[in-house]
Amino acid sequence: MPNPNADDNVRPQQKTLSAFIELQSLMIRTPLMCTLFITTGALAEHAPQQHTASATTYKTTTRTAAQTDWQARDQLTPEQISRLKPACYGIYVDPFADKPTPDPANTLIEVDAGAANMNTTHIELSQGVHVRQGARIIEANAMSFDKETEQASLRGHVMIRQTGSLILGHTASVNMIANEAEFTDGSFVIHAQHLRGTAGRLAHASSGKLVLENGTFTSCEPNDKSWLLSGKKLTLDPDAQQGYGRDVVIRIAGIPVLYTPYIRFPLGSERQTGLLTPSIGTVDGGLDFAQPWYWNIAPNQDATITPRYVNRRGAMLEAEYRYLAYTHSNQVQFSALPNDRGGDNANENALIATGKATEQELRPHKGDSRWLMQFDHEGGRHQPWYSAINYGRVSDTDFLRDLPAASFNVANETYMTQNARVGYDFANWHVSANFYNAQNLLTDIDDSYRRLPQLQAEGNYRLGDFGASLYHEFVAFDHRQEQKLNGQAIITGERTRLDYQLHYQRDTSWGFIKPSIGAQGMSYNLDKDELKATANSTPTLSTHYASFDSGLIFEHASGRQSLEPRLFYFFRQYTDHSSLLNVTYDNQSVNFDTSPLTFSYNQLFRPHRFTGGDRLDDANQMTLGLTHRYLRENGQPLWDISVGQLFYFDDRKVGLNATADTAEESDLAGQFSVNLTENLRTLGSAQFNPKTNKLMRANIGTHFTHGDWLLNIDYRYAREQTLNGGSLSQKIDQLDVSFYLPTSNQWRLIGRSFYDLDEKRELETFVGFEYDACCYRIRTVARRWLDAKLASGTEDTRRPYDQGLFFEIELMGLGSSGKRIESLLKDSIFGYQDKQ
Repeated sequence: MPNPNADDNVRPQQKTLSAFIELQSLMIRTPLMCTLFITTGALAEHAPQQHTASATTYKTTTRTAAQTDWQARDQLTPEQISRLKPACYGIYVDPFADKPTPDPANTLIEVDAGAANMNTTHIELSQGVHVRQGARIIEANAMSFDKETEQASLRGHVMIRQTGSLILGHTASVNMIANEAEFTDGSFVIHAQHLRGTAGRLAHASSGKLVLENGTFTSCEPNDKSWLLSGKKLTLDPDAQQGYGRDVVIRIAGIPVLYTPYIRFPLGSERQTGLLTPSIGTVDGGLDFAQPWYWNIAPNQDATITPRYVNRRGAMLEAEYRYLAYTHSNQVQFSALPNDRGGDNANENALIATGKATEQELRPHKGDSRWLMQFDHEGGRHQPWYSAINYGRVSDTDFLRDLPAASFNVANETYMTQNARVGYDFANWHVSANFYNAQNLLTDIDDSYRRLPQLQAEGNYRLGDFGASLYHEFVAFDHRQEQKLNGQAIITGERTRLDYQLHYQRDTSWGFIKPSIGAQGMSYNLDKDELKATANSTPTLSTHYASFDSGLIFEHASGRQSLEPRLFYFFRQYTDHSSLLNVTYDNQSVNFDTSPLTFSYNQLFRPHRFTGGDRLDDANQMTLGLTHRYLRENGQPLWDISVGQLFYFDDRKVGLNATADTAEESDLAGQFSVNLTENLRTLGSAQFNPKTNKLMRANIGTHFTHGDWLLNIDYRYAREQTLNGGSLSQKIDQLDVSFYLPTSNQWRLIGRSFYDLDEKRELETFVGFEYDACCYRIRTVARRWLDAKLASGTEDTRRPYDQGLFFEIELMGLGSSGKRIESLLKDSIFGYQDKQ
C-alpha cells in the first residue's frame, strides 16, 4: 500500500465517512475480497481504479424507522416486558442498548459495498453500502464522498443509526467537518423517549438535535395516529429532553385541536417549558376550560401559569410557583377572577324564581373581584433548626365552593390556615415559636382564636430506663370578632402552662411496665373588658398526677399467636376550676382551645379527656385491655383484635362547664384488622354501651387491591347522644363505596358513591373511565355532589345538587391537562395515589 505521506498535498488523516465522528482509518471490502486500507487522500497519486462487484446486491428496506426498530410484546425478553406499560403492545428496541460498545472515535471504520470506484478526489460506493464504526452504522444503496469538501452524499434507502436513535431517508447529505446530516423524506425513532416522526427535510446536528421541516412526531406505536404534533419547523433535543417548534398543530385522531405559532414542550419525564394539554369540564351546564403553561425556570424553580375561562362567570388566571433549595422550599399558588358574572346555577335559579331566596342572598359576590392565595414554606432540612409557613386566604367564604382550582390543590375547604412556626433542636431541648390564625369558610360557626404568639420549650432527659420531661408553654389568645355570632362575649388573654414528669420504662420479651409521676400548672392573664367585676382576671390552677401502664405478652408455642393483656391506671388530683367558669355577664367560661376527645380504643390509654390546655381534668380510673394477634405461616398478620373498657372510681368533676360526669364505666371500645388474603384487608373500630345494649359508634372498611384493582367499602355509624355539657352529637349513618377497576390493559372504570343512609340522600357520586392507549391517557368523570352552600343555607326539600362533567387528557411526551380529576381521585379513592 502506498505511503499516504508521499505527496505533500495529501492532508493528515483527520476526517471521517461517518456523519458523526472523525476517521482514523478506512477499510473497504468488496464481494471480490479485494481489501484496501486507506486514509483520507491516500489515493491522490494513483490513477483511477475500479473494483466491480459480482451479482451480489446489498439488501435494503422500505420500512420506516419506527417499523424497523419496533418489536411486539411476543418478541421481547422478560426483562424488556417488565419495562413495558400494560397498555402498550411493544416498544422501540435499540440493538445497542445494554451492550458494551467501544468508543467510535477509537474504532476502525468498516465499509462493505457491492462496488467501489475511486480516484484522486472522489470515492463512489454502490450496490449496497454498509459503514460501521462501533455503535454507529450508515447504510444506503450508494454513497459518494468528495475528499476535498469532506461531503458525503447517500442515495436510496439511507439509514444512520447510533445509540439511542435511528434515522431513515430517501437521500442524505453528510457534512464530515461539522458532523451533520440532512435527509429528504426522513423518518426517525428516539428509543428512550418512545418517540417517532417524519419530515420532508430532516437535519441531524452534531449535538444530537433533530430539526424537522414540515414534520410530525408522536409517542404512539407504529401506524397509530391517535395524536400527532406537526409543525412548519420542529426541533427535538433528546439529550436536554425538550422540543420547540413554529406554526404547530396538535391533532387528535386526525382532528386539529390546538394551533400555536410557537411552542416548547418536554420530551419524556424531564421538566421542560411549554404548553400542557388543556383541561375541559362543564359545571352548571357551562364550559370550564383551562390551558396550563409550564415554565421550567431553573433546575430548582418552576411555575405553572393557567389562563382559565368559566362560562357565566368570566376569565380568570391561576398560577403556581415552586422553589427548592438544599435547606428549604417554597410554593406560591394564586387564583383570581377579576369580575364574577355570578354563574348560572340551576338550583339557585329555581330558588330565586320561586321567591325562596333573592339573587343577592344566593349570589352575593356577583360583580366582585375574587381571589385565592396560598403560600407554603418548609425550612431546616438537614439542619437542627426548622421553619414552616402555611398561609392561605380567599376573598370570600364561597370561593372554593364556586371556583375550585383547576391546576393546583388547596388542602382544606372549611378554613384557610395562616400559620408560621420556627424551632430549634438542642441535645435535650426543643424550643419553638408559633403564630396561628385561620380564615373560617363556614358561616354558621365561630372563628377560632388567634395565637399571637405560642411559645413552647420541651426538655427530655434519659438515664438508663429513667426519664424526665419538662414542658413549658405561653400563648397569647386574640380574636378578630368583638362578639360571637350569637352575640355572646369574647374572652381574650394569655395562658401559661407547665407539665413536669418523671417516668420509668422497662421493655422485655414478656411485656413492659411504665410508671410515672408528674405535676401540672397553668395561669392566666385575662383581658378585663369582657369580665364581670367579681371575676378573677389572673386565675392560677395546679395539680399532680400518677400513672402505671403495664402489659404482658403470652405467646403460643407455635409462635403464631399471642394474647396481650394491658392494664393502665391513672390518677390526677381534682383542682377547683370555678375561677374559669361563668366569668362574663352572659356566663361565658374560659375556653380558648379545649374540646372533648372523641372516644375510641386508643382513648382508653390516654391521660386526658380533653384536647387543648384549659382544663386539668381530674381522674381516678383504670383501663383493662386485651389484644389477640394471629400470624400466618409466612409471618404475615392474619388478624389483630383489641378490646378494652375504662372503670371510674370517682366522679369526674372537671368539665367544659360545671356539669359532673357520674358514669362508673365507659363504653366497651374495640378495634380490629383482618387480612383475609394478601389483597383483602378489613379494618374497623366499634363502641358499645353494655348498659343499653346499643352500638354507639362503628367504622368498618374493606379494601381490596390486586394489581391495578382497587375496591373500597367503608361504613360509618355514630348514634346521636347527649354529650357532657348537654349538647347532642350528630347522627352519622353513611356508606362510602369507591373503585378503580381495570377491565382490560387499556380501560379502567373509576367511581364513588357516598350515601347518607339516615337522610336517604347522596352526598357525592361520580363515575367515569380512564383509557390508557400507551401514547395517551384520557380521564372522564361525571360528578354529582350536594350543594353544601344551599343545603346549609336553605330548607329546599328538593335537596339541591351541583353536577359537572370533567375531562382530562395526557399526551405521553407532552404532559397532562391539569389536576382536577387526579386530585378528586386521590381524595376519594383510598389507595389510588399508590397505584399511580
